[in-house]
Amino acid sequence: MFLTFLNQNIKVFLAECTSDVTEARQELKDVLHRAGIEVVEPNEDNLEEVLYNCDCAVYVLGTLNFYNPDGAGYDTQAGIQYRQGRQVKKDGFKIFLWNPTGLINSRNFYINSIRRDIVENTIYSSTTSPIVFTEDLRTIMNVKTSAISDLSMADVYFIYNDLDSESAKEILSMLTDIVTIKTLCINMDTGVEYSEKISSELSVCKIGVIYYDYASDWALSFSRQVWKDNGGQGGKTPLLVAANQEHADSEALRKVLKGIMEYSVNDKTLIPLDIKIFYDKIAEK
Repeated sequence: MFLTFLNQNIKVFLAECTSDVTEARQELKDVLHRAGIEVVEPNEDNLEEVLYNCDCAVYVLGTLNFYNPDGAGYDTQAGIQYRQGRQVKKDGFKIFLWNPTGLINSRNFYINSIRRDIVENTIYSSTTSPIVFTEDLRTIMNVKTSAISDLSMADVYFIYNDLDSESAKEILSMLTDIVTIKTLCINMDTGVEYSEKISSELSVCKIGVIYYDYASDWALSFSRQVWKDNGGQGGKTPLLVAANQEHADSEALRKVLKGIMEYSVNDKTLIPLDIKIFYDKIAEK
């Protein structure tokens, strides 16, 4: 693996990090420089403007929880900069989360909780190589990936996070005999822009379903964004958020989605029935 040293005019905000990944951050900084990518260091005096003037922001994740140390909230510079980066509203701006530790996500609650809270335009990488990470960053920033849609009609457009693939497949296996289905697995390790694809596919489906099991934080923010992107209350395709009651917080769903879109919290074996009931109700109108 090697870097091709081309001037791509990418300006990267490289956030501060926790003490356990200081060396990894410095190594990444050196690789970015050698690749001809401009690295911008944090500026506490005008962080919002600095971030907005960059094309993307990179956050190096270690074993220490940078945004919630000792349960005290966002009180590290790394955490403050992460929160601020997530608030940037700029076309094409992306957030990269690099976890060079190589830890298995399911064994690290801190890393896993961040992954579940990932939204569109955020890319997570667990490669241990700063060179591979830099190549991936440059590819994503300079080649806008557009998912090509197969715009054939379907009854249900079923969307889920790759963290919930196992239970999603069980639900889909029970649904395929009673309705026609299109599926979309949201994979945060790619640079795919999902919003255009989702809007295109929803336009030719009778209902959209956003399902989650473990990925609750992702699902709540993601479903609201899909709702907004597709017309809100005036949207053509009705949306249902379906959650496995084993891990879902019914109260959180109610607070976030009440009055916006319908939702269902049930045993995963009964979720196919909930989807069919919702579909039948829409089909009768």
